[in-house]
Amino acid sequence: MFTGIVEEIGFAKEAVHGHLVIEAGKISHGINRGDSIAVNGVCLTVVSSRDNRFETDVMLETLR
Repeated sequence: MFTGIVEEIGFAKEAVHGHLVIEAGKISHGINRGDSIAVNGVCLTVVSSRDNRFETDVMLETLR
């Protein structure tokens, strides 16, 4: 459920071939595969997380 609360400002670290990696140290430790994260108004599904980053799959239109 979207609460509308901004927890952190993250940084896009990699965006290639339908794959987006976002660095977000605060929330990365509490998320799991399958979680939905709102990124600039777009809900993205976490496919993996490690260290201070999480990764999502995105369509090319979303990357644009």
